[in-house]
Amino acid sequence: MSTPTVPDQPVQLSDDVALTDRLASLLVRAEGRDFWMFFLDADDVEVTTPMACGDLPADPHARVRARGIGVCSAAELLSVRIADLMTRHDIAQVVFVWERRGGAGIEDDERRWAHALAEQCAARGARVRCQFLLHDRGIRVLAPDDYL
Repeated sequence: MSTPTVPDQPVQLSDDVALTDRLASLLVRAEGRDFWMFFLDADDVEVTTPMACGDLPADPHARVRARGIGVCSAAELLSVRIADLMTRHDIAQVVFVWERRGGAGIEDDERRWAHALAEQCAARGARVRCQFLLHDRGIRVLAPDDYL
């Protein structure tokens, strides 16, 4: 798992170049398999500490049971939790980083997860600002064409 540093001062990330540069400074290269969430407010300023989740199932459509939700897909459960967190903490946008060892090309499991999670977040009104892939040589944007 990479270990990002948190800035002393809030950082405004109003364009995708600034966002990419910020993530590249925090997450230099993949060290394992993880899923990161970074949160921004309505003014594009970083809020909260980045959150990592290293225990996602391989299949975003895997059926899971969760208290208060019942049986749903893993992507649906994660999106419900993200949307709830965003509402409770006045977060306007979320950024996803898929970390794994290997090259810069998107693999099928990242494509499935990126697609399913973007779709489920949209259904709940949780704005996904952008998604990235952190690999052995750095970080790259996952354009919607990569996963939709």
